[in-house]
Amino acid sequence: MSIPEVFFRETIDLNRYSNAVATEFQTTYNDVILTAARKLKRLNIRQAEAGAGVVIAPQTRKRLRAIIQQSKISLDMWSRETSKKMIKEIEGLADVQVGFIENELKKVVKSGSVPINSVAVSPKYAKSFVTTDPTKTNIFTSKEFTVDDFKKYGSGTFELTARQGAMQTLPNGVTVEKAFRGIAEGQKDALTRHIRQGVFSGESTQEIARRMIGKLEFGQKALGSRQKAMAGGELTKLANHQIRTIVRTSVNQVQNQASQAVYAANSKVAPKYQYVATLDSRTSPICKRLDGRKFEYNKGPTPPQHFNCRSTTVPVVDYEGLSKQKGFEGLKPPPVGKVVTRPSATGRVPQDMTYGEWLLKQDKKLQVKTLGNPKKVSYFKKLAKKEGSGQKAIKKLVRDDDSERSLKDLQRIYGKPTNIKPKPKVVVGTAKASDFVKSKPLKKLSDKEMLKNLQEYRKHAKRQFEVFGEGGYGDTDDMIDNLKQGLKPTDKKRNLYANLEYMYWRQGFNKKPKLVNTVKDLKDSKQLLKGADGENLIMFRGVNRKNYTDQFKGTGKNGDIHFGGEGIYGRGTYSAARSNHGTKAVINKSNKEALELAQSYGKDYAADKFPENLLDERVTAFGLRKDAKIKTWKKGSTLKEGGGLDKFTARPNSKFYETEYKAWEKATIAEAEKLTGMEFKDVGAANAALGVDAYQVPLPTVFLDDKTKKVTVASMDYWVILNRSAIVVSKSAKL
Repeated sequence: MSIPEVFFRETIDLNRYSNAVATEFQTTYNDVILTAARKLKRLNIRQAEAGAGVVIAPQTRKRLRAIIQQSKISLDMWSRETSKKMIKEIEGLADVQVGFIENELKKVVKSGSVPINSVAVSPKYAKSFVTTDPTKTNIFTSKEFTVDDFKKYGSGTFELTARQGAMQTLPNGVTVEKAFRGIAEGQKDALTRHIRQGVFSGESTQEIARRMIGKLEFGQKALGSRQKAMAGGELTKLANHQIRTIVRTSVNQVQNQASQAVYAANSKVAPKYQYVATLDSRTSPICKRLDGRKFEYNKGPTPPQHFNCRSTTVPVVDYEGLSKQKGFEGLKPPPVGKVVTRPSATGRVPQDMTYGEWLLKQDKKLQVKTLGNPKKVSYFKKLAKKEGSGQKAIKKLVRDDDSERSLKDLQRIYGKPTNIKPKPKVVVGTAKASDFVKSKPLKKLSDKEMLKNLQEYRKHAKRQFEVFGEGGYGDTDDMIDNLKQGLKPTDKKRNLYANLEYMYWRQGFNKKPKLVNTVKDLKDSKQLLKGADGENLIMFRGVNRKNYTDQFKGTGKNGDIHFGGEGIYGRGTYSAARSNHGTKAVINKSNKEALELAQSYGKDYAADKFPENLLDERVTAFGLRKDAKIKTWKKGSTLKEGGGLDKFTARPNSKFYETEYKAWEKATIAEAEKLTGMEFKDVGAANAALGVDAYQVPLPTVFLDDKTKKVTVASMDYWVILNRSAIVVSKSAKL
């Protein structure tokens, strides 16, 4: 999805807004310090007029104590008033942000059966956000709507609650009110110390005052807010920085919390959100790394990740899902051909450009400014070449705790930059037969071996989740914890679940397939499995997004990750091929029918016909290697037209399903469990564990004529692909 320009403009406007609020608070603080400084100057004048030659005359000391005491009272008052004003600012900001996100989502749907749910801001939200310490109040007694609640109850009006506000603290764990009070307390001590040290050093009260206020001028009766905010005195510089930091961070918190509430209330429209960082030299390591990544609500990080965070989030609209619903049949994402940009410190850049890719294109001066020194820049460029991506290089430069690696760390891990060698280039179409990962049944691992194995797999699962926002690794963490606890195989809490992605990783099924140019190359290949007619068996897979096609082919940006799909006959990648069983007449039918079925999965739902110009973006043609380990459904080869199916349906009858398919599924899973010692809930994962590269779906593809109620066996089968390296893929699906 492209991000509407208005989201970038709004983020810039909110930064300007936070600067305006901060300037107001800085001005009122500086007024307190300036008042004290002016009193000190007048005190110096009185001393001179009285002819006193020493600053610490008894009368002077008395007046100094009075100035200090009055300033302390003023600072306390400033803290209280600033917190009150901040509450009012938060009230208005939350309402504005909620309204903004709702309006943008309404623009997406415009009309139809899916309403945009509204989120009301509780009157107590802002006060709770500013003042409530979550560690000192029982905030868990009140009800808060969760994402599951939104899904359950559907449309309606929801609320940004006081509880949600109370859960928000600044990155150091304190409330906004406490932060302002902390500034006041710190500056009271600093003021007292500053005056006393000046007196003991023999300074005049005028000299003391000058150090307090820096560039501020005594004689100016009407100082501008900017002049006051720019004050660089010992009692103004640090406090002004702290005030601005608190305001900026708080505005970012409210902006993103309000946005998340609206996203969650409308998860049917936008099931995910995208993290968007600022493309300039001041962006933090963690935001550099998170830029562009997508997450489900409550399952990913949200800004602010640190003080002065300028990152934001945007909704990822489910155009595909909405287009299937009544009233939204014509809904389409923005045109792919339109150039969509995002702002950066060096001008507008393509919107899908991540922070790492942006930095890679900048001049050395900006790169040094961003990374700190020329040596780090050298590491960054070398790592980008090795990994094939500036964003991957950024991730290598950031530790697990989200801080940047030091030069010492980089030298320890990689040696000198000259030692970082780029990965060998893979030339399309030149893969050798040896690239095929020949599968074999997995062996049972000891608990120690399994623990080590799962810890290694977790790295892969984490990367998969970080790149695609899918998969997750919660089950893996649970299994690791259980093994660490020394649970016995008979313990119910042990639960060593074998999911398909783990099987892919352990068997090496993630390896990329061999590529050829055309379907003709597939037909002429001597490496492929032949059908019952003696010709190579060509298979077709259809999806409705190009990135899914690239992912399966292994040609995408992260093509080394292999996903399994869902289906009634087990998880894996489903595809269609001409029938490998039945009569000669059936077998001799062309690949056209299988291709058309794949196209039906790849077409836009609003379109009457498959868009031919998108064929190669949405359909993949491939064949299985003849030395692949496959399972064919023997019983299916004896089925006559309509046999094994319920009358007047295209579903397997209960007798067949229960007695034949279910028995096969049960036996396959039992065999895999005995072999590995793990628990299987899916026959696709079980077959992968047994070393099966692909298997034929147990029934032929059938069609039901609604008018005649006649069931026809199609001239094709479904196949489930497990081992991606066991296939040869054509770059073009055109026959």
